[in-house]
Amino acid sequence: MKSKLLLVAFSAILLASCSKESDTIPTITSDQEAMMKKGPQARPFSGQMSYSFAPTQNLPCDCGDYYPVGTFSGTGNLSHLGMTTSLIKPCVAPIIQDGNYIGDHVGVECAYFVAANGDSLYCYTHPYDLLYGPNGAVGVAKVDFTGGTGRFANATGSFTGTVTISPTGNATFSGLSGTIVY
Repeated sequence: MKSKLLLVAFSAILLASCSKESDTIPTITSDQEAMMKKGPQARPFSGQMSYSFAPTQNLPCDCGDYYPVGTFSGTGNLSHLGMTTSLIKPCVAPIIQDGNYIGDHVGVECAYFVAANGDSLYCYTHPYDLLYGPNGAVGVAKVDFTGGTGRFANATGSFTGTVTISPTGNATFSGLSGTIVY
């Protein structure tokens, strides 16, 4: 009998505690609604990468009429990616001026970045020229983001940077500046 009485008392307390105190429905403020509708946002993109020839890597790339010069492996620090790794494969044609070889026209360059968390960010590099001087080659490249994996699945935007290749073949991609949308 005592246990039945305790069960009835417990049930009454439980039902009383579940009753509504108010019939009002919570509302979302206009600021909260704007935050929910924003979706992908444009963010500044910057950083620097260092590359070296990677003879054991072979990044697939359709070079078309251009000559593939191998795959290069890079590391660096990029905004929104953190410590980043990268593979690139430039495809080139020689630039000849007055019968002299003065540089390479990079007609195709397959490339991607891998963020610190493992998400990939795919890139399209616009054609650009690398002109040789006594300290190596220098060119300015423009790169578009073309999606990726994880949070970069639908990434867009672009950046520019200076490509510098030393006489030993190592390269830096510095002064990266642009916008990424994800």
